[in-house]
Amino acid sequence: MRKTLGEVLLDQGRLTKSQYELAQREKTRTGSKFGEICERLGFFTHEEVLQVVGEHTDTPYLDFISTPIDGDSVKLIPGEIAREFKLIPVEVEGGVLTVAMANPNNILAIDRLREITRLSIEPRIADEDAILSYIDDFYGITPSPDEVIEESLSQALNLAEVEEETPPLVKLVDSLIAYGIKERATDIHVEVDESVGRIRYRIDGILQTSFILPQRIHRAVSNRIKIMGSMDITEQRLPQDGSFRFTFNSREIDVRVSTLPTIHGESVVLRILDKTRFLMSLSDLGFTGENLEQFRKLVQKPFGMIVITGPTGSGKSTTLYAALKTLNALEKNIITLEDPVESYIPITKQSQILEKAGYTFARGLRSILRHDPDIILIGEMRDEETAEMAFRSSMTGHLVLTTLHANTAASAVARLLDMDVEPFIVATSLLAIIAQRLVRRICPHCKESYTPSEKELNLYNQLRGLKNPIFYRGKGCDKCKHTGYRGRTGIFEVLEVTPEVNLLIVRKALSGQIEETARMKNMLKDGIEKVLQGITTIDEIIRVIG
Repeated sequence: MRKTLGEVLLDQGRLTKSQYELAQREKTRTGSKFGEICERLGFFTHEEVLQVVGEHTDTPYLDFISTPIDGDSVKLIPGEIAREFKLIPVEVEGGVLTVAMANPNNILAIDRLREITRLSIEPRIADEDAILSYIDDFYGITPSPDEVIEESLSQALNLAEVEEETPPLVKLVDSLIAYGIKERATDIHVEVDESVGRIRYRIDGILQTSFILPQRIHRAVSNRIKIMGSMDITEQRLPQDGSFRFTFNSREIDVRVSTLPTIHGESVVLRILDKTRFLMSLSDLGFTGENLEQFRKLVQKPFGMIVITGPTGSGKSTTLYAALKTLNALEKNIITLEDPVESYIPITKQSQILEKAGYTFARGLRSILRHDPDIILIGEMRDEETAEMAFRSSMTGHLVLTTLHANTAASAVARLLDMDVEPFIVATSLLAIIAQRLVRRICPHCKESYTPSEKELNLYNQLRGLKNPIFYRGKGCDKCKHTGYRGRTGIFEVLEVTPEVNLLIVRKALSGQIEETARMKNMLKDGIEKVLQGITTIDEIIRVIG
């Protein structure tokens, strides 16, 4: 088994045993990378960390002083690709392109470079700030999205008539969408009240107001989006739905559009379906320790049902995709029913529900069973017919993965029984229920430690009695829009249906009895562990759990 970076440094004598143990404890507590911790503790400089990480990953460190950049090699890679993946071409020799990368383990980036250049790619680890500086030097400093939006808005305001196809208006709408994608927004809200319009972005689960629009510009922006979504711009009295594809940094992003008439005008919401968000592993989602091992074991079962629960926007679909990613194999016939299909999964038959045409989850499931499936993914159990058929499918040799709206894993049992599924069917078919929420991660760029107050420590029993606890928080910076948070992770509880739980389900026991018998690590405990590891904050746990 390959040794860890810390073990290698210890064997080489570059860390003392006490330094290694201290860094290892901090790594376990905070979840940070070992190299970053060594730099933070002063054991190595930033450059030395890059060198030792490069040695450990067999990716040599590149020093730009000793290896200057060849301007001709830079021309081989588009600037948007260089910015997206934080890399810079250095030199070409013998059909091999050497590339300095902030993350040389990014297989997607390397495959993209190979596809563009038709050359072999030799990655090198290099300082991220230096790479970004060279990108600006060779490709030019690009204006920020805010500047592009303000410029196109100013141009639109100077026009006597602002129409949907006016170039400044087209540029403004494209820039508003690109800004949302760049900032990892899941939704863009184009709203209007009595006096002005505004653009709000849902970033890391929180709506943030970013731009204010005059009313006449708002109407033009709304109509432009409706045209992009193949919707009727003359109809403003009824809700409409549409969709389109948007190109961002050479990637195709699916966008769903929905309009709603309000007393002051149309409200438009764009749902950004960035497929890269759904192609994550279970550990990337935030499953750790016993929850991770338990879920991995459960999804390998040959038949039965696994239900993912949580409110809208809690990442249930992403968890289903991650589960399929662990299952996907040539010897399995995997079929999905989704509304909509949010990301393509190789070697999987994905089918999209179309209720207007009568193609519902129940009807699709009946058809799926005639296609010899091993594994069935049902996007959501919405009605009694779908639930009953899904359970019967899990009893006849199929592994069924699905979602359900419920607050906790134990309360999902009552929700299933409310759908008139017989208790003995639920008990004998159900493998597990996974409940989840999404919490914001502390921004790594402005992360700082602090000593929690007694009030914070008294909020939850798990925190009382801790000796000399150290918590982390983000103090706010440009990278996180001064929120102190950047990105999200999941907190989970896994309720496995053991024989004891099985018996309680048949008896229609209360949720509290099921939770007590299951002896599972609940979401609160998982969240507290992530606070102690420096991943999130107490405020976030309060926000999503209470």
